[in-house]
Amino acid sequence: MKRLLVAAVLLIVVAVSLGTVVWLNYVQNVALKHETDRWAVIEDVEGNRIAVETTDDNVWTQLVQLNQNGTRMFIGSIVETYGNKWGFRFKPENLTVAEFTAEGLQATIKYISENLDYWLDGWAYVGAKVTAIHTPT
Repeated sequence: MKRLLVAAVLLIVVAVSLGTVVWLNYVQNVALKHETDRWAVIEDVEGNRIAVETTDDNVWTQLVQLNQNGTRMFIGSIVETYGNKWGFRFKPENLTVAEFTAEGLQATIKYISENLDYWLDGWAYVGAKVTAIHTPT
C-alpha cells in the first residue's frame, strides 16, 4: 500500500510538472508574436540564437542572402525590452546588416541580455550568421 501511495504521488508530480511546461511554452509563444510577417533567426559566435525582424526590404534581402551563403556579418539595431528568453530584441525599424561596426557596439546575445540596462535604447551589433528564414506563405 505504501508503494502504491508513493507511485501515485510521483505520478501526480510528473503530471503537474508536464502541465507547467506546456503552459509556459504556450505563454512564451503568445508573447513572441512577430510584428512583421517575415523574420530570421541569427546565431552569434557563442551559439546563442534570437529572432530578428525588419521592415526594410533591402535589409531583408541581405538576411536572406546571409542565410543562403552562411556568411557571418554584424546584425544589430536599437535594443528594446521584449518578452523572449533574452529579455530584449533588436528594434525592427532600425535593423542593420554591416560588414564592420564600431568595436564599442559589438556584443553577444548573452552579454546584451546580462547587461540589458547598459544596452537598452542604444545600438548594439552581434557578429552572427542567419540560420533560418521565415517568409509569409
